[in-house]
Formats: sequence, structure tokens, C-alpha cells
Amino acid sequence: MAKSFPAVFNPIASEIRLVHARLNRADEHVRMFQETWDEYLSTRPHKLQHTPESDGTLTVRLHRTSPLPVELSVTFGELLYELRAALDNCLYAIAVLVSGENPPPSAGRLEWPIRETPAEWKSQAGRYRNLPPVITEALEKVQPYQAQLPGWNSLAILHELARVDRHRSMHGLGLYLSQLRMKADLRYIEVLDQGRPGIIGDGDPIVSLHLAEGFILAPDNFDLRVEFDVDVTNVTESVGPSGQPGRPWGSLDKRLRTLVLVTRQYTTELLEIAADHVLGRTP
Repeated sequence: MAKSFPAVFNPIASEIRLVHARLNRADEHVRMFQETWDEYLSTRPHKLQHTPESDGTLTVRLHRTSPLPVELSVTFGELLYELRAALDNCLYAIAVLVSGENPPPSAGRLEWPIRETPAEWKSQAGRYRNLPPVITEALEKVQPYQAQLPGWNSLAILHELARVDRHRSMHGLGLYLSQLRMKADLRYIEVLDQGRPGIIGDGDPIVSLHLAEGFILAPDNFDLRVEFDVDVTNVTESVGPSGQPGRPWGSLDKRLRTLVLVTRQYTTELLEIAADHVLGRTP
């Protein structure tokens, strides 16, 4: 929506500006998050260690030389807050618009609903009894339980991330092994565990090898290249649009950009539905 709002939005112009300001701040937090991560990586904060084991095998382990900056978790939490608040502020503005009252009826109970089951939706329906059916129907259509791929549903992802951040503590963030490329001289090197994507903590194994007697690793017989990105430590894979399992929307920075994009889309569309209702364009 443009900064110059249609006249129908005049009664809630300040509320809409607040929604836009929160979304713009969320965009800034995404950029800050990526910049902080890039700066951290530029310090080369981890290395690979070759560790001989008691059973004669050799394990390549991650060694972190410096911890993840706490600013990542702070920025992450602030981003989640702005997105959740933008949704709630939008619904409040819509309630003002359709009721003609500020505060609107049941103002203290209004929040943008994010429900994982039809039963949860029905149990909270009373919160929205003063909203026109066209608004509640639009809200119900975007609920996570309506999604074909619940694990990739952006509202469900936002709800869970924001809930944990708000009620427990800042999210645990860690290094996620996103790519691994290995070349080994198989005449002398047996690859016992070739590694897999996932969160890797300090000291965790990446690959496991068995070397021929008297053989040592050298650049001409073994090359291991790994790439890490940052993700929440409890991230899980689920089947996505391609039919293959993966992290929802890819890396965490892509997931965050998707959350901002979807929040913009949903708030814009619901405001437009409310405007059509006020102007008599909907039943």
C-alpha cells in the first residue's frame, strides 16, 4: 500500500503507518542479522581438527575459536516481535475501521489468530465475534491448519519462534552444516561417516575415516570443504513444495525474509478486504 492512503483509511491512518513502520523495522533487522553473521564469518571463527580415536579411526571435528555473537539472538528476537506486533496492530486497525469506534469492541481480546487445529480456532472464536464474517473468514483461510505443507507455513513458523522467544529465552542459534564437499583417495582412506546437514556444535564430529596403516592425510589425498550458515538449534526438516525434505524456506535468513514478505502480504490483503466491506463492495 502506498504511503498516501485511500480516503477510506483516514480513520486508521496512524495505525496503518505503525504497521508499515514495524514491517520496515523488520526488514532492517533482517539486514542487521545478515551483516552481523557475515562479519562474524569474516573473522574465520572455526576450524577443522583431525582427532585420532582409540579404535584406530580418525574423526574430523569442528572447533570454534569464538562464540556466536549474542547480537544475533537479540536482533532475531526483535525481528520476531515486530512481525507479531504488526499482525496484531493490523487487526486492531481493522476492528476500528469496521466498527467506527476507537477503541473497538473487545479491544483487549484482539490478536491476529494463529491456530494449528480447527478445534483451536473454534475455541477462540469469541475473540472475533464483533468482526464482520468477511474478515473472520479471510483470517481462517490463512490459518496453519489450512496449509498443505504445515511445516512450511509462515504463520506457524512465526508463531512458534515468537512464542519460544517471548516465554522462554532468546533462541539458541548455532552453526548449520549446509554444504560438505569431500575428495579422498579411496585406496588408502575408508570413509565411515561422510557427514550430513545439521547443527554442528563445538567439538562435534563431521566425518569419520579409517586410514591405511602408516598413511597420513595430506592435501594431495584428502580435501574437505564445508560451509556453514546460522540457524535455530532446534530446526527440523520437513517435506517442502518440491516434494523433498528440507529446512522450511531454506537457510534462516531466507526464512526470515519470507516471514516479512508474508506478513506484508497478509496485512495488506486484510486491510483491502476491510476497506471493501466498509465501502459496501462485499456482502
